[in-house]
Amino acid sequence: MSDFPFSIPRRVDTQTPPFSYIQTDEIDTISVSKWVGADESDEKKITQLSGLLITPNTASQKVILQLHLFGEWAINPYHGSVSFKRIVDGTETWLDPRASSIGNRRPCNGLFALSNPANNDTTPESLNTTLVDEPNTTKEVTYEVYLLQTSVPSANFHLNSTVGTFDNNQHDRGISTFTAECKG
Repeated sequence: MSDFPFSIPRRVDTQTPPFSYIQTDEIDTISVSKWVGADESDEKKITQLSGLLITPNTASQKVILQLHLFGEWAINPYHGSVSFKRIVDGTETWLDPRASSIGNRRPCNGLFALSNPANNDTTPESLNTTLVDEPNTTKEVTYEVYLLQTSVPSANFHLNSTVGTFDNNQHDRGISTFTAECKG
């Protein structure tokens, strides 16, 4: 049940003009394993925001992805990030720089803005990022969002809430939104 006095649609997919979004106020604790390398599958999908569908009208259209992610890491928020994945006809492509020669560096499409990294109970982090993708297709494209962290063996991210869940004005609740729009 939503804490909000208004209804937020879970998913809206429209094709003319090609625009799609997922918006959620769902509260969830997501356990994220430590990312140790691109071949280890340590990324954790944010299921509430993944599965965003869009179909470009032409193969030359760009897809502009925008993500606003609200929540709080339970430990070391400065080690958290997100990466996007594109899926077309079952072919998965990471949209972060892991395909290039980055060595052991963590690939990411966005980092969290920290207001007080020492407070892991009542100070949410937010992540806002934009990415221009070139899927070069007129087939349906699916986008997914993944969390990564490089701090501890396992860290919890509290989606759309603070770590502390007490019912008072120091424990925020929020909304996360993922959009895709074709341009060009």
